[in-house]
Amino acid sequence: MCNYCAMNAEISEKRLPEKEGVIFLIYKNGKVLLEKRTRPDKAYFGYIIIPGGKFEKGIDSNHEDAVRREISEECGCIAIKGMVLLDNYLQTTITNHLYDVSAYLITDFDGEITNPEEKSEHIWVDLEKAKNYLSFADSRYIITMAREVLLRQNR
Repeated sequence: MCNYCAMNAEISEKRLPEKEGVIFLIYKNGKVLLEKRTRPDKAYFGYIIIPGGKFEKGIDSNHEDAVRREISEECGCIAIKGMVLLDNYLQTTITNHLYDVSAYLITDFDGEITNPEEKSEHIWVDLEKAKNYLSFADSRYIITMAREVLLRQNR
């Protein structure tokens, strides 16, 4: 059997997502919150990404609950007043895990954002310049989706 045929035989089964995840783009006054990963022991070290985390079965009843929990863990106790589902898609992570991801735009919230986990540095950047900070295609895609939603809301 040729190498190409052998490779196709090995990958003939569809790879299913191993985990579910959420990412959240927090928007305020024309800016979005990104995180610069500063700890070498964490995934995405050295990159700027959109914050997110895992959907925890048994803890989260739905993806919106997971977003609220993850925001509380990563940004402190803020009250989300506006949340929009941008998209749901498959993503292969930097550690080669296949995630079923739900991406949300947070359009309104009460409270002050803090950094309780300190696994990264929070940075606020202008929405129009955010793509320039992001290296990964899924993050750039979410910025595009968020811009479209915000443009429709501001009409």
